[in-house]
This record gives sequence, C-alpha cells and structure tokens, in this order.
Amino acid sequence: MKTSILFIKTTIIILLASLFIGCSAEDGEAGATGPQGEQGPTGPQGAQGEQGPTGPQGEPGEDGNANVIASEWIPEQFSNDVVSYTQFNIEDEAFTSDILNSGTVLVYGRDGVSVVAIPVVFNNQTYYFTVPENLGEIIFIARSVDNSPTAFGVFTDFRYVIIPASSTTTKNGQTMHFNKMTYHEVMDHFGLSY
Repeated sequence: MKTSILFIKTTIIILLASLFIGCSAEDGEAGATGPQGEQGPTGPQGAQGEQGPTGPQGEPGEDGNANVIASEWIPEQFSNDVVSYTQFNIEDEAFTSDILNSGTVLVYGRDGVSVVAIPVVFNNQTYYFTVPENLGEIIFIARSVDNSPTAFGVFTDFRYVIIPASSTTTKNGQTMHFNKMTYHEVMDHFGLSY
C-alpha cells in the first residue's frame, strides 16, 4: 500500500510538472486568416458638422444684356409718294449723349424674309440712320443715290439695338465689334429674341 501511495504522489508530481512546463512554453505560429465576415448594417446618420469658412470671390463673368436695349420691330413709315428723300423718327430716352459718345447703336431692316444691317444700299436706294445728340430719338432715312425720285419700299420694318460701353468689352478687356457680326450673332450674344 505504501508503494501505491508513493506511486500516486509521484504521478501527481509528474503531471503537475508537465502541466507547468507545458504552460510556460512559447506560443506557436499564427494560423491562417479566416474569410472576411459579412458587412454589418449601416449605422445612423451622424450630426451635421459646422459650416466651413466662405471661399474666395470668383472671377467676374462677362457683362450680360442687362443694360442692352433692343427695340421691337418698328413698321416702316417712309413716304408713300415717289420722292428722292424721306425719313421718319422714333423717340426713345435711351439715346443719350453717354450712349452716343461711348456705346454702340446698331440698326437692322427686315424685308419680311431676311434681316440686313443698316446702312445699306440697294440698287439706287440707300437706307441709313442718324441719332441727333441730346434729342432722345433716332431718325431712319431713305434716299436715292442719284437724287432721282423713287418709291422706297425695300423694308417692311426696322429695329435698333443700343449697347452701352460696359457691354462692348469682354472680361479680358478686348472690344467686341458688333457691327461686324450678323444680326443673329448679335441677338445670340446678348440672349435677345429675334
């Protein structure tokens, strides 16, 4: 019996020693990484952050058509008689000395189909306009080139466009030459109706 108690005690000591030695051993190599898990649900919206500072001022754009004046189509009012010269005038307060000194005035005639820039000469007829200083009006003129009597009826109506100096330059300082543009190009440039 003494032997069996001794055997049991020895066995317990060996087991405890083995357990102690096994626990104090170094860690083994890491195992392979497992597969990625599924994406969890989206969390609630976070609180609104503070507004950042105002950014710098942008570059100014090109002038629009805010100060450009375009008349409606004005029916032709020349004399119905056979004459060598005839005229009619339209009053408009927009014709100021400021416009005349630095702005641009464009005039167009329409024959029912096409639009033509004025001044223009057709056969023996010339059509042009004048804007007397400080009278607030525009005068449409028709005359025969050789002063012979004729009937003036090429155009059915006229239209003028008044462009202030501030609208005649681009943002890079170049001057626009509207008198070299077609009627439709000018209307499109300022976003005006035909």
